[in-house]
Amino acid sequence: MAVAALAQENRYDAGIGVSEVFSRSSAGNNTTLKPSTSPGFWLTGRVRFTAHSAISLTYSVTNNSQKYFSAPFNYRIQGRVSEFGGAYMFSFHESAKLEPFIFGGAAALVFNPDSTTLNDVSASIPAVRQTKPALVYGGGADYRVRGHWLAVRLQYRGLVYKAPDFGVQNLFTGAYGHLAEPSAGVIVKF
Repeated sequence: MAVAALAQENRYDAGIGVSEVFSRSSAGNNTTLKPSTSPGFWLTGRVRFTAHSAISLTYSVTNNSQKYFSAPFNYRIQGRVSEFGGAYMFSFHESAKLEPFIFGGAAALVFNPDSTTLNDVSASIPAVRQTKPALVYGGGADYRVRGHWLAVRLQYRGLVYKAPDFGVQNLFTGAYGHLAEPSAGVIVKF
């Protein structure tokens, strides 16, 4: 009964946090993509259905560079990467202070170019915004710091997606990319 009462007490939560976004290099079609590492920001909301099951929605954003090497050219596309995602969350054993969880789901990654360079010189490359579907997975834990309503969240999010080419033929790799996002944030439970 105590677990059921606790789950009803904290049926919803919302949070805000920061992350560091690490991207794996990918290669194909004689082109190599090496995205830069960058800080990120996220917002999340969760609705519990039972003490162990929930659905979460996440928005995150980072500004980074997608660096392409296609001999003899080096392309750099600076821009914003936004994620709109949803996932099923499973919470393990919940104690008075700690709630570990894992999650899996899907997201849309929007790659929005701001500026472009060719061989380190500002150039007008016809890069266009692209949206790529992604698989999302991860895990973490909420540590309650104030009663049952305020917690600190430490988590890892991973996203697997098809590498962007921004509509530029020389940038097509046909490979998959991976974003790794270790993060920390504050969660309010209500």
